[in-house]
Amino acid sequence: MIYDHETFCLAIGMLLGMFYYHKTGWACGGIITPGVIAMYINDPWKVGISLAAGLLTWGLLALLVRFTNLYGRQRLAAAMLIALALRYPLVSVWGETSLWLGWVVPGLVGADIERQGLLTTLSAVVAVSVVTAMCVQLLQSVVL
Repeated sequence: MIYDHETFCLAIGMLLGMFYYHKTGWACGGIITPGVIAMYINDPWKVGISLAAGLLTWGLLALLVRFTNLYGRQRLAAAMLIALALRYPLVSVWGETSLWLGWVVPGLVGADIERQGLLTTLSAVVAVSVVTAMCVQLLQSVVL
């Protein structure tokens, strides 16, 4: 059996994120966020910078939404563009990180914080990401 850790983390994260959303109605910062954070859970510095970039994305997105009346897909696209623009200054200060953790996760987290609130989103991101990492470790020890 071929084992791909990244694919496994993403799949388990998506499944757990959908389950969490179904049970609580709260999004986990995007469909792939729990899996990506679970992949990097052993590097808390990178995860922290990614979440900080998500907070910065949220702040800029909130200003943009307030003055331009963005909503729906346009709001999400604006969040992703903000996160992509923030990636380059952050990379120059803190060094290279993965493309997923560098701009996709901050964009998705920032958009969800703007939509459903800071505490709701961050608690969902942390809870589902930690459970994802634990499930991946458990399944790895059983399957491999």
